[in-house]
Amino acid sequence: MFSIDKERSIIYTARRMSSKPENKKRIESLYVLKALCSVMVVIVHAQMWGKSALTPLLGLATPCFLAITGFLLYSADCKRELGKATKWARKCFFLSIVCNLLYLTFYLIDGTPLTHYSCEKLLINLFTGHLISTHLWYLTAVWQGLLLMWLLRRYAPGLINFAPLLYLLAYVLRAYGKTLFPELSSDTLFILRANAIVTALPFLATGYMAHKYHASILQKVSIIPCLALLTGLIYAEYALRLYTEIGGSIFFISTWPMVATLMLACCRYHNFTLPMLSNIGHEHSANVYYFHVLVLIYLNRWCPAQTELQALLVYVGTLPISVIFNKAQKLTSELAYRIKACQTDKRGV
Repeated sequence: MFSIDKERSIIYTARRMSSKPENKKRIESLYVLKALCSVMVVIVHAQMWGKSALTPLLGLATPCFLAITGFLLYSADCKRELGKATKWARKCFFLSIVCNLLYLTFYLIDGTPLTHYSCEKLLINLFTGHLISTHLWYLTAVWQGLLLMWLLRRYAPGLINFAPLLYLLAYVLRAYGKTLFPELSSDTLFILRANAIVTALPFLATGYMAHKYHASILQKVSIIPCLALLTGLIYAEYALRLYTEIGGSIFFISTWPMVATLMLACCRYHNFTLPMLSNIGHEHSANVYYFHVLVLIYLNRWCPAQTELQALLVYVGTLPISVIFNKAQKLTSELAYRIKACQTDKRGV
């Protein structure tokens, strides 16, 4: 006869297997793109040999992350789509809390006074994601953007087609905000341009629409010439800004069509893969985004002279943290599932 623990283990395993949906073949090129974007995010914040030549393309990283999320969100089954949006929004919400608490802990240990973080500021951070570590705005924008996508899909699905137009507001604020609104502080401008409405929602909708309409679009569009043309336009606007001394961020008017074209390229070349990059994109790219700033802070203190390879060192140093974080998430998930299974068994007895 089975022991009770062994029997429960078998029931737990069977339930997990039965609860998993049938996996569709994943689009490998999406995960290669995610890995490349995680590299670009690190280069944005760290130093790297040849960075100046890549600068105009670095602004594609975060929009591509958002578009890939929107791409994976799409489903022909409305109920499944709404379920994914709710599940992912909940996950990003808790991730934002965990990451902010982690950074807060490190900063307090590092000597930042607790009085710097008032209750009012912490509440504001909950809705903007900008207070504790600026780059974590992304997580806040994602869970809020997913909720906006849920609302649109549930009550006004046709409006999703127009959501990418909101990117124009982000573009104006990023590229010309200081020129057009000199009275606004840099912090205010950052909050206005890096949020769910003008950044997350437009690119989530872009990825969503690319998945939905890719079959018909790819019959009429040649991907490689489009990528070449848009790359040229991005560098041309970058050169124009340098010439006119306007400056601004690394977002360009061609950023949105470039991101849309990259999503379509992933559909066209869906089997393209580089195994190591694909694995990093699938397992670690998001964690690299969340935790690379911690590695960068301490690397600057321990090896301040390593500027030419700083981004590479930061990237490699973040991967072990990602492995540990993934294992912790997996253990937490399995423990929660076991507790839930035991509670269900007890109610059934």
